[in-house]
Amino acid sequence: MTDTVLISVRLPQPIAEAAKAAAEAQKTSRSNLVRIALEHFLDGVAGASELDRRRQFSLEYLFLALDLIIQRQYTDVHGELLAEAEARMEALCGAA
Repeated sequence: MTDTVLISVRLPQPIAEAAKAAAEAQKTSRSNLVRIALEHFLDGVAGASELDRRRQFSLEYLFLALDLIIQRQYTDVHGELLAEAEARMEALCGAA
């Protein structure tokens, strides 16, 4: 790296251990892992690229189209599918 600045950060023990394990799994240093994570975070804060926005729009359109088809043609399973999707999101993310 050309111009670097040293920044000290205090992390809770579980996060520090997870970072160490992730760095080892990626065969990189913790410093590099944190640098990459921060770059990803800052990219997200700065806003998605045009390609990212197009992909998100396409996904939303696809999901909405499928939902509309299911609502109209398969009304008997629509609620069940929504409940299953919510249960899976709960399991994956901890909240729907």
